[in-house]
Parts: sequence; structure tokens; C-alpha cells
Amino acid sequence: MSNLADQPEYIQQRYGYKKPTLIPRIISIILIGVSVAGATFYFVSHRSQTVSFRLSAFTVNSDTSVSVSWQIARPANTTVYCVVRAQNDKRIDVGYATVTIDKPGSVTQIDEIYTLRTESKAVLAEVLGCSVNKVQRVPAPDFPPGVQIPAQDPPGVAPTAS
Repeated sequence: MSNLADQPEYIQQRYGYKKPTLIPRIISIILIGVSVAGATFYFVSHRSQTVSFRLSAFTVNSDTSVSVSWQIARPANTTVYCVVRAQNDKRIDVGYATVTIDKPGSVTQIDEIYTLRTESKAVLAEVLGCSVNKVQRVPAPDFPPGVQIPAQDPPGVAPTAS
């Protein structure tokens, strides 16, 4: 079967062939342009909400606590949530908390120190992540079964046993 566009005019009229117009192409170009503009706006507006952090030091105070200090760069007047954990020499979690840092003002660089309570002696402490969102994509607590997760002092919150 041949293409209707190649047939004589009277055949094209009989079978309802219409020559393509520019309108569908123009509509497609406009929709693509709006989509690209929307995606660009979304990523630019959310990029300004980024939080960066850097672990400065940690000190094992005792068999039941470790002090963790880190630096945070955040947008001004923003509450930041940081997840901190401590592990023992077998790389098993002995302390875990989500720390809320709510220091209003135009300060964008913050030095934070938090004393993390631990279930036993820690040999490692780390900041897993900081974000403007309470829910973060960080490793979940990895406590052995039957271990009581230590309660944390405010502004930290220990995870609930599941």
C-alpha cells in the first residue's frame, strides 16, 4: 500500500487526507519549553536549601558517652537536622541520635557540639548527614537485638526500637 500523500488530489480528498500543519509541532515545542523551565526552576530553588557539614572531632568521654563536634553550613534562619552515631570496635552502633539545630539569625556557619549517650564504649563517632528535612537518607540504626537504645538529651532524639 502506498502513502496517501503520494496519491493524486482527488484520492486524498476521497479518503480524508489532510496535509500536516505546523500547529502540532509548535504545541510540542511549547510544552517541552515549559517542562524545561519548570524543571530548571525546581532545581535552582531547591539548591539554595542545601546544607553541608564536616566532622571536626570526637572525644570518648566515658563508657557511656562521646562528644561529637562538627561544622554546618546552612541557609540563614533554617532549622537543620543532623544524624549522629557512635560505634564500637566491632562496627556495631552503640549510640544514635537525630540532633535538631535551631539557631535563628543570619549566621550560616555553625559549630555544633553534642554529647551522645552510648550503650557501651565507643571507638568511632560520625555525622551521617545533615538536612533541612527531618527524614534523611542515611543508614538506619544497627543495634543488636535486645539492646536498649540509649535515650538522648535534647536537642537530640534517639530512634525508637522497632
